[in-house]
Amino acid sequence: MKNTLFNISMVFLLACGAGKACTDDLLSDIREPDALIVVDGWIEYGDQAKVFLTTNAPYFTSIDSASIRDLVLSRAKVSLSDGVNSEVLILRKDSRYFPPFYYAGNSIFGDTGKIYTLTAEYGGKSVSAQTSIPHMVAIDTAYFRVEDGLDSLGYIELLFTDPPEQKNYYRIYTKRVGKDERFVSSFLMAIDDQYFSGEQLKVTLRRAPESFLSSSENEYFELGDSVLVKLSTMDQQTFDFWNSYQEEVINSTNPFASAMTGLESNISGDGLGVWGGYGFSIATVVSQVK
Repeated sequence: MKNTLFNISMVFLLACGAGKACTDDLLSDIREPDALIVVDGWIEYGDQAKVFLTTNAPYFTSIDSASIRDLVLSRAKVSLSDGVNSEVLILRKDSRYFPPFYYAGNSIFGDTGKIYTLTAEYGGKSVSAQTSIPHMVAIDTAYFRVEDGLDSLGYIELLFTDPPEQKNYYRIYTKRVGKDERFVSSFLMAIDDQYFSGEQLKVTLRRAPESFLSSSENEYFELGDSVLVKLSTMDQQTFDFWNSYQEEVINSTNPFASAMTGLESNISGDGLGVWGGYGFSIATVVSQVK
C-alpha cells in the first residue's frame, strides 16, 4: 500500500473542491473545511494492524513534503478490538512509507471470522469503524509476457477463479523483489465479481506508479524481474471506498470529469477514510521469455 496515505489525503482534498472549481468567484467562496480525522488503516490475515492518521486540508493548501508531514496526527489514541481481545496501537516510524508514521498493532493478528473494531481519538474528536477479513482466493497462475515490439519489457497475466458460492471483491498488488520496498497497488484498485461470478478471470497487470498522482514511471516489468503478485479479498464497504477512490484518481486531473459524489467511507464520527480487512494469496512470477 505504498504512499496510500499521501494519495488519500490528496484525493480528499481534490474531491472536496472539484465540484466547485468552475469560476474564480466560486473558488473564492470555498470555505475552510472542518477539521477531521482521515484514516487509512488495514489489517491483513496473519498480520497486525497498520493505521495512518492525518487531518484534512483546505483546497488551496500548498502541497509538498513538509505540508504533508504537518498533516500527520502523531498524538492520537488508537485502539483495536477483535471482539475478545483489545489493544492500544503504538506510533511507529517506517521510512518505507511517506509520511513515515503509522500506528501499529502488537498482540492482535488478522483472522477470518472476526469483526475488527478500530477507534481513534484526537483533539476532542473521535472516529470508529469495523471490518472483517474474507477468505483468500487462490491464484490459478501468473506469468510474464513481452510487449509486442519491445525486447525486454512486458506485463503480467494473472488468472484466478472466483468462488461461485460467495460474493467477492478484489484488489491486486505487485512487488518487484529487490526493487520495491512494499507491495504497490495495480491500476485496478477495486474489482467486483458481478460479471464473472464462479468463472475464471484473466487480468493484465502493468506496473503501476508508486503514487497515482504521477504517471511518469515506466509502466512495464523488465526481463529478469522477480515479481510477487498479491490477490487480496475485501468486504463490500472496503470495496465501496476503493471503487470511489479509483474513480477520483482517474478523474482528478479534470475537475469537470469528477464523479462529484464524494468518496465512500466506512469511518463513523468526525472523520473520513477507510478501515479494511484483507485476505490474500501470493504468486511469484520470474520475468523471462517462454
